[in-house]
Parts: sequence; structure tokens; C-alpha cells
Amino acid sequence: GLVAVLRSLWSRYGLRALAYERHLSSSRVPWGERIELQLVVRNAKPLPLPRLRVDDLVSREADIAGVPLDPSPDSGFAVLAQTWSVGWFERITRRHEIVGSRRGRYRFVRARLQVADLFGESSMVEERPLLTTYRVVPRTVAVRSARADSPIAGTARAPHGLVEEPSLFAGVRPYQPGDQLRRIHWKATARVGRPVSRRFDPAREREVLLALDMQTVPGASWQLTWDEDLVEGLCVAAMSLARAFIADGVAVGLAVNAYSDRPQRTVFLPPSATPTQLARIADYLADVSPYASMPFERLLAGVARRAPMGCAVVALSGRDPSGLLPVLRRLGAQGYRASHAALGPDAARWSARARSFGVPSAAYRLIPDWRTADALERMA
Repeated sequence: GLVAVLRSLWSRYGLRALAYERHLSSSRVPWGERIELQLVVRNAKPLPLPRLRVDDLVSREADIAGVPLDPSPDSGFAVLAQTWSVGWFERITRRHEIVGSRRGRYRFVRARLQVADLFGESSMVEERPLLTTYRVVPRTVAVRSARADSPIAGTARAPHGLVEEPSLFAGVRPYQPGDQLRRIHWKATARVGRPVSRRFDPAREREVLLALDMQTVPGASWQLTWDEDLVEGLCVAAMSLARAFIADGVAVGLAVNAYSDRPQRTVFLPPSATPTQLARIADYLADVSPYASMPFERLLAGVARRAPMGCAVVALSGRDPSGLLPVLRRLGAQGYRASHAALGPDAARWSARARSFGVPSAAYRLIPDWRTADALERMA
């Protein structure tokens, strides 16, 4: 009778006032780096739990350092199994490291809690929905160029313009009738003895849309085949170019002909120079599939309906650009600054072919590969 009474305690009260939590030190993991995962069990009752098993359902390709994942009947998921022994009114925290070994979006979707009594027999089981998400984003490397100018975005300052940028102070000039009082530089006026006004550089709104081609093998775009190294190299190149443009004050957007967790068949992020734009681009690149969802030519043809007029469109691809060149020339005729960027073992040849058709092009390379390269080099 005593044994039956003891077992009934864990069967009835084992999961009451029992909390299970997950905490991540960051929601983004750059490829090759690590973040901390904290698993917390809090038992807020006077009944100890001699054996508590927690099975976390996590994306199958997640990499948790030193912890093997068990197979799961749910497609695309694995089980992170942990066994605990928790006393009364006790809180236990276990720390693990999540390794960013593969680009993608990963989820912990639910936890299965199972309590056993003093005799080691299961007493109560409960599943709790507990969603935790993190992303492994592509690497970001420096962008180096053997040339001082860039045919893609342009770095020269505008010599004149209709609109001036008040934050770009360029000096003073003699006062002209009609200048507002707030434009007069009073300290310089007192110093030179005559009225002078502030002079500003002309406003220069530069916008770049990075169009990324996720088709990396010859053939039809609907074939679910891809070159793994070239896909990851393209993501590293897009991320690195985006960071370099934003650091130069350029508004950057992203368009990709690939699936993601969003209902659209493609990815489109309008150009922006906000501080959070680079993080958005990283999230989009982490979510996209390694294979194309539609022909790249169709994606570029739709840019004219979505991108701001006059922005620079950079078609980043790792294959023969012959099919892209007519579309890029058509975009140029419509008022966009369309150009081509090549990556891969044949980047120099593809870039030369694009230039032969009158399309500005640059060839990039990651040496020795996208995993260990310290810079994205633009070949002269």
C-alpha cells in the first residue's frame, strides 16, 4: 500500500509546478561560430523528481557540440534527449554550444516531459509546445578590389545636384540674396567681416539591388540539383557585398530566385540603408533553398515592377550569363544601372563574355574556398 501511495504522488503531482525553458544567447549564428544554449528546469514544489526525461524536438541538421541527436519519427526532425534529477524547490541550468556548421533556419518545436517515480517506472508524460528558432547565416568577409573604381555602384561624389544634403557640410560661400537666416554661418561671418552662408554637398541617393541566382548547374531551373560549394560561395559573396555597400552609405536590397519559409516563390527585400538592413539580408540568405524556384531571367524581368527607378541592379551568378544579358540590357534601357557579377571557377570567362555584349561586369573569387577565404577578391 505504501508503494502504491508513493507512486500516486508522482503520477498526480510530478509535472505540476514544473517549468522547462530554453534560452539562446543569440538568434543568429555566423557560419563556423557558436552560440550558447541554456536548458533550464525549475521545480517549484516540495516533491523531488528523481528522474525527469526531457525530449526536445529539433531540426534534424542542428549541430549541438558534444551532444548526439536521436532519430525522430517526425520527418525533418531529431530528438535532443536529456535526463535530470531535480530536488524540491530546485532550479538546474545546463549549458550547451550550438555550432553554425550549416547555413539554414533551425527550430526547437516542442518538448516531451516524462517523470519517473522512485522505482524508475514512468508515471506521467506531457508534451508542451515550446518554439525556439535560430538561424545560421552566411560568412561575411572583406571585399578587395584591384581597381579603384567600381562599375557596379560607383564611389565618385556628385559634383552638383538639385537637392543638397544638410548633413554633408562642405564649407562656406558668400551670402546670396534669398538665403535663409538659419543657413548663415555666424561664426565665419564674424571672422571674415562679411556675411557668408553654409555650403553643402549635393544629395546623392545611391541604391543597389543584389539579384542572386540560385541556379548553379546547367539545365532547366526546375531540376532540384545544385552545386553545394557554389551555392554557399554565392551566399558569402552576396553577404559580403551587402556589408561593403552599406558601410559606404549605399541603400542595399536583395532579390533571390529561391524558396524560403515565406509563401512567395522568390525573395525580395527593397533597398534600404537602415542599421538593421544587413541583419534582414542575413536572415533572408539563411532561409533560402539551395536550388532555384524559377528562371533567373524571369526574376530580373520583374525587377522593373518592384525596384526603385534608377537604382543599380547587380546580377550575381555562378553560371554562363548568355541568357541574362538581353534582360540586363533591357533594364539598362529602362533607366536602371544594370551590371553583372560572376563567381566560381569560370568567373573570369563569364565576366569577359558579359563585357563583350556591352554589359558592365566584374569577376569575383574566394581563395582558397568559401570556408576559409579571408576576402572576396575582385579580379582586375
